[in-house]
Amino acid sequence: MNRCEQVADQLSFTKTRQVNYKGKQCWQWFAETPIRMTRQAKPSQKKRKKPAVSGNPVNARLVVSRILSDSGEVLAKWLLISNVMDVEAQKIAQRYYWRWKIESWFKLLKRAGHDLESWQQESGKAIAKRLLVASMACVVIWEISAAEGKSATEFRAFLVKLSGRQMKHKVLYTNPALLAGLWSFISMLEVLQTYSSEQLEQMKEMAECFFL
Repeated sequence: MNRCEQVADQLSFTKTRQVNYKGKQCWQWFAETPIRMTRQAKPSQKKRKKPAVSGNPVNARLVVSRILSDSGEVLAKWLLISNVMDVEAQKIAQRYYWRWKIESWFKLLKRAGHDLESWQQESGKAIAKRLLVASMACVVIWEISAAEGKSATEFRAFLVKLSGRQMKHKVLYTNPALLAGLWSFISMLEVLQTYSSEQLEQMKEMAECFFL
C-alpha cells in the first residue's frame, strides 16, 4: 500500500450522489486533505536514463473518490493529487468520474472496438462523418449495457456469444464484446434478408464438405 492509500484510509468520506457504474446505480463518496509533496521529480526515462531532480516542495490536495454499492462494497476508487485550490473537492471527483466515462468511449473507438487508429480517411470531413457513425454505435452499446430486465440480460448474453470473446470469471459482458456481437448480429440479419432458407441450407451443406 502506498502512502496516498494509507492517508486515504484515515479520511472521513462524504456521500455525494448516485452514479452509473457498469450499468448499475451506485453511490459516489469523496474526501480530501491538504498534502505537501517533497519527493524528487523523476523525468521520463524513455530515451535515456535521467537523474531525479530536486525542487521546492509543492503544496497540493489529495482528493479521494470512491464508488460504493448499497451494501458498502468499494467498487472503484481514485486517488487524485491536484494543485487546483479554488474548486470544490466534490467537483474535482465528479469531473474525474466524467473523464473515465470519456475513456470508455476512447476504448471503443480504438483497439477494443472501431480500430480508429487504422482508419485511412484523409480529409477532416471524411473522418468526422465516420467518427459520427462510430459514436452513434457507441451510444447504442451503452444503452444495451445499461438496460435492465430479463430480456436485456438475455440479449447481452446473446451478443457476447456472437462476439466469440471469452469473459473473465464473474464478468458477464464487456462493452467491446457487445459491440463485436452486435456487428455480427447485424451481419446475420442482412444474410437472412438476402438468402432464402433453402439457399442457406445449400450453403451449410457446402461448408460441411470442407470440414470432412
